[in-house]
Amino acid sequence: MTFPPAVPELPVGDIEAATTAYVQRMGFSVDWVYEDHLAGISRDAARLFLRRRTSQEAMQRHGVTIWLNMASAAEVDELHAAWKKGGVAIMEDLHTAAYNLREFTAQDIDGNRLRVFYDLGRGGAGSDGA
Repeated sequence: MTFPPAVPELPVGDIEAATTAYVQRMGFSVDWVYEDHLAGISRDAARLFLRRRTSQEAMQRHGVTIWLNMASAAEVDELHAAWKKGGVAIMEDLHTAAYNLREFTAQDIDGNRLRVFYDLGRGGAGSDGA
């Protein structure tokens, strides 16, 4: 048995606003929407589900962090520039960390974070590291 890639589910305040922001600011496509409750979006091989946040999650300011392991440091730099130009909130600016990752952290309109990185020490996307 082989596991397929995981599809993270992100809590959002408004499905329409969230899908619009992911499309316009981050270059995702909307694959499907189920009423005002659930949506599937994708960009290349990355897939995400957006789910309307519960009242309990809203009270707790519940958010999720997703790590995106890019194929090269150049791709990290390119995505950072594109998202910054598109108005995406950058919570941690582009840098090379002491633990040898080229990385930055972006935030969607609902407080969910996407930590974009390339492992400089282990060869990135094919590694079994971070």
